[in-house]
Amino acid sequence: MPNPNPKLCMAMLLTGLSGQSLADSVLLRNGDKITGEIKSFDEEHLVIKPSYSPKISIERSAIKSFETNHNQHWSINRTLQNVSIRSSDLDGFVLVNNRQTPISELVYSDRKSDSEWRYSGSVEAAIDVTSNTKNTQKLHAKSDLTAETLQWRHNLKNEVRYETEDKTTKRNTLEAHYSLDYLISEHWLLRQEDYFHEDRLDTSIRNYYAALGPGYRFWGVGRDKLDFVVTYNHFWIDSQIFTYQLNAWATTINYKQYWFDGVLETYADLQIAFPDTPTIDYISDVTLGLKYLLTQQIYLSFKYDISETMSSVRHTQNTTYNLGLGVNF
Repeated sequence: MPNPNPKLCMAMLLTGLSGQSLADSVLLRNGDKITGEIKSFDEEHLVIKPSYSPKISIERSAIKSFETNHNQHWSINRTLQNVSIRSSDLDGFVLVNNRQTPISELVYSDRKSDSEWRYSGSVEAAIDVTSNTKNTQKLHAKSDLTAETLQWRHNLKNEVRYETEDKTTKRNTLEAHYSLDYLISEHWLLRQEDYFHEDRLDTSIRNYYAALGPGYRFWGVGRDKLDFVVTYNHFWIDSQIFTYQLNAWATTINYKQYWFDGVLETYADLQIAFPDTPTIDYISDVTLGLKYLLTQQIYLSFKYDISETMSSVRHTQNTTYNLGLGVNF
């Protein structure tokens, strides 16, 4: 048998070591380490492809640190950067160009520029059950569309509600809500929003407001979030009988979180406005909801709405429950 060529053996050994050193690795909080090729890292999961198995999806909360030797486009604090990433000894951190960086600030991005748009949305139809004893039939349909870059986010929501009782129309309303967020940094944002509501009964009443103010994101990456926004609002109330305008300071809380690998979503939107008129103490709107994914696109939803107005004349409160079926896209 011929003696092996020492140079050839050394080259093969270095090639093998080089291949191992180029492998990406993920260190989990339970002490496990997975090596392979990182395929994606979005707002919920990191996906890695080991050489010995199919792709593995890992929740963000389970990751202690990770590293990759491939310079790739990463979104860091909403800015695309082509960087190298090494693991860190600190739990929940990585070394980005030798700087300690929280994993929560990172998203692997397939975008080619900061101005590239992404689109998402949903449409939903619901059966409403109110908290009274009347025998009513209701139709509730809504849509939710979002278009965003790393620094701008547009959101448009529309809702139609139609209610009859003993073949008499009791409710026929249209709502539209538009918001534009300028994402200043990881936490700070500036919001401009417009809201329109029309009651199409015998006496048509239209409500509209425009708002502007700063906001702060306490936590969240992408879909998960907890935002607090303070705005100055100008209201218009228009009917066939009268037209009225007023100003108000308002605070808004937007919460959304995904559970069990994104199968369950919980969300809440709360707004309370304090008009600059002594006859109205406050106006509040609260929405609490759940979404359960049946498939990747189809979901069941439960929504609970409370609208309340407190004035020196009277106190009014409307409560509505919604059970619906929706489609994500």
